[in-house]
Amino acid sequence: MSSQFALTPFIRRSLQSVLDPAVIDFWAAELGMTTRWSRTMARVVARWMETPDTVTLVLKPNKHFTGFQAGQHVNLTVEIAGIRHTRSYSFSEAPAANGLIAITIKKVPNGRVSSFCVDQLAVDDTIELGQAFGDMTIDSTTATDKKFLFLAAGSGVTPLMSLLRQLVQDKVAADTVLMFWVRTRQDLIFGKELLSLMEANPHIRVVPIYEHETTLEAHERSGRPSAEQFADVVPDLNERDVYVCGPTGFMNAVQNLVADQANAFHAEAFTPPVFMPTGDGATTVKLFLAKSNKTLEVPAGMPILDALEAQGVKPKSGCRMGICNTCACGKSNGATRNLLNNEVQLDDTTSLRICVNAAVGDLTLDL
Repeated sequence: MSSQFALTPFIRRSLQSVLDPAVIDFWAAELGMTTRWSRTMARVVARWMETPDTVTLVLKPNKHFTGFQAGQHVNLTVEIAGIRHTRSYSFSEAPAANGLIAITIKKVPNGRVSSFCVDQLAVDDTIELGQAFGDMTIDSTTATDKKFLFLAAGSGVTPLMSLLRQLVQDKVAADTVLMFWVRTRQDLIFGKELLSLMEANPHIRVVPIYEHETTLEAHERSGRPSAEQFADVVPDLNERDVYVCGPTGFMNAVQNLVADQANAFHAEAFTPPVFMPTGDGATTVKLFLAKSNKTLEVPAGMPILDALEAQGVKPKSGCRMGICNTCACGKSNGATRNLLNNEVQLDDTTSLRICVNAAVGDLTLDL
């Protein structure tokens, strides 16, 4: 049976009356089809290495994928040793007329999904996608007269590369500077293309910044983010819209340096919050799960999602960074602390992102 086979509305209604859609999806997978009743599936149609530990995957999604904007993210689900794992990754290309999408993934230490995607995911393999999410986007129709400053560290360059490609594709000649912090030249994802973009577009400037390179080209810099670097590279910072993506520590450092001076500031971190045990680590709180009528005792200060998983409870989750909202659930009693900004929330809510919130005392969740 062809993988291009499509279910007509009549066939869908007829099958739905006698079969569970999950059964249909199972047999579609067994037959090598990307068609699913309702799930968004995608086939790998090409792949190449950007650096020794970073891969770009070109995917052809099925009709359930509703599209994306440059700068957004998507949840990607793969099956490893019979277990489904979901992580969030950025689109690295701009939207294309042929419907293909590209995701660039860097292998991280002990990263089960990133290692699988870099080392094992092959052309013609099928993965599952969510829908695009994220607000770090640019409206090309109003961007011509703006000045942009893109700040990236490591694989945080991927959504910014998507934005840069979008501006070039839409022929937006906005003054754009990309400052890109990596350890060495070998870690410079999209390095050759970035230089080509700069050569072909006089309004684009790329400034690689290295931690461990001793010899620098004229357009390169060294060191960690500093006020001196920004004064040197973008003395007109107050005129620029700033877009930042990278690890949480990098984002916080950059925010302290430029957020108050920039014309506008947009940032997304791609690392989950780090759990720091309080005191001697013995302090615990109680989580009452109202729907399942369970009470769990967990370490204080731990992200709620991590605490639940450590106790064998597996809520739906995606990015684990407070962006995609997949893990959001209701909170009907108790206070929580947002681990990204340290703010305490006392009110009940229907949308608590448990991946980036910790309980402040005992807590009741709609799980």
